[in-house]
Amino acid sequence: MATDRIATSARRWWSASAAVPAALTWLVGYLVVALTGVAFSTAYLGFGWQLTPWDVLSNDPLRSAWNLHVQPPLWNLVLGVPAWLSPWSDAITLQIVMLVIGLAMVALAARLAEILGAGRRAAWIIAVAATLHPEVLKGAFEPNYELAVAALLLGVLVALASALKAGTTSNPARRIGWLAAVLTVLVMTRSLYHPLFAAIVLGAILWRFRSVLVRRQLLLIALVPVIVVGGWIVKNQIMFGTPNLSSWFGMNLQRAVIPVLDRDDLESMYERGEVSDIAMVGPFGAYDLYAPYVEPCEPEHSFRSLAEPTRRTDAASPNFNYECYIPVFERAGRDAWAVIRAHPDAWWEGRMWSLRTTIAVATLPSESDSVVMRVLDDVYSVARIDYRGVLSTEGWGTPIYGSLAAPADFSVTLAFAYIGIGLWGLVLLVTWLRRRRLGEIDLVNLTGSFIVVFTVLVGAVAELGEQSRFRTVLDPIATVMIATAMTRLVSVRRQSQAIAPGE
Repeated sequence: MATDRIATSARRWWSASAAVPAALTWLVGYLVVALTGVAFSTAYLGFGWQLTPWDVLSNDPLRSAWNLHVQPPLWNLVLGVPAWLSPWSDAITLQIVMLVIGLAMVALAARLAEILGAGRRAAWIIAVAATLHPEVLKGAFEPNYELAVAALLLGVLVALASALKAGTTSNPARRIGWLAAVLTVLVMTRSLYHPLFAAIVLGAILWRFRSVLVRRQLLLIALVPVIVVGGWIVKNQIMFGTPNLSSWFGMNLQRAVIPVLDRDDLESMYERGEVSDIAMVGPFGAYDLYAPYVEPCEPEHSFRSLAEPTRRTDAASPNFNYECYIPVFERAGRDAWAVIRAHPDAWWEGRMWSLRTTIAVATLPSESDSVVMRVLDDVYSVARIDYRGVLSTEGWGTPIYGSLAAPADFSVTLAFAYIGIGLWGLVLLVTWLRRRRLGEIDLVNLTGSFIVVFTVLVGAVAELGEQSRFRTVLDPIATVMIATAMTRLVSVRRQSQAIAPGE
């Protein structure tokens, strides 16, 4: 009897949504890739500058996260707390963590495909195709946050759709509260997603339901990100004298523009006192390189992640959470703004280089030990329409990646896909601004387009060289949006052809 109930429940779960079969299919693909040679790598734990030094984080995750200033804290907690509690090795523990995140990502992709109009079988196929892409799948084999961010972005759209649907029949306050929570988690996980991003998405949905929600509900929903994100900003101001969530307006901005500037122009600015010695040293170096050019510094806090300039897990990797880096970050940001104002052409050249890097394809899957991963990459490279090109830093004043002209694969499909999504979003936005009411699917697609455009443009404006990594968090959303739109077009065409003979 109990067995029958379990079997009935399992069949109901299997048939109710594409999420379960899609997740199980992805799991099979993951296991096949793992069993044919792709091992989980923990190398990132030793040098990943987004993390507190691992030997500190894995033994004291709560205080480590509290003492962060160079990054938002949640990803450190996601990795640190399980490693601290688990009886198993870091590799086994974190592989399980990343596997769970991967399964959640696939389930959310399938749910989004259904929301956007795909049938169960089509949503199943679309979700698996979107997440077995080697550019995405490789993220499940390392403890980096790309996979989690991809899942959170999908979660934003699913939560938004849930709120929109609830608003048609009842008060959507609780569903919008969930959306606010997902946006808050995203902002506190990945510094690319500035609080302004969450404010725009949440503000738009609150505006849509302004006549339905009472003032108390509006305030309670808004308090979720305000208390969490605002509280973290206040904490940083009190502890470190700076309200920043990250180094984006410091060394990241410095790296975005100064390497491209002609060396003679940089030296001229230095001689005129327009930039400091920090600009001449370059971004993200060991603290000893900057120490002679800033005021003598003794950390005010004794916690190891704030008091030690170098990681013990990797002697060659600086600890950018070292407290004395803060004035270096601030000076680097001022230097970057000075260069942008004086030489906007150099800034523009860097942005064009960054945008081109957005569609560069990682070589890691094609070089994998797993024959299955290599075959997957070959198949997807055909769909991506990859072509061989060159990423060159020749002619840069102080090229941070060396003066090189490195062969690289670029994707024609990805270029057209992301440009198309941007234009699609523009059309939907203009329609909405003309006070024409958009349906639920159009509003979800508009938000998806905003996510894509925000990520690509902000990543290109304030960074240099990381753009293809930023793009991988968007690939599942882009694939689902485009595939479901094509599915709907085919369905409409078939219906019109079926009706035509009887007219």
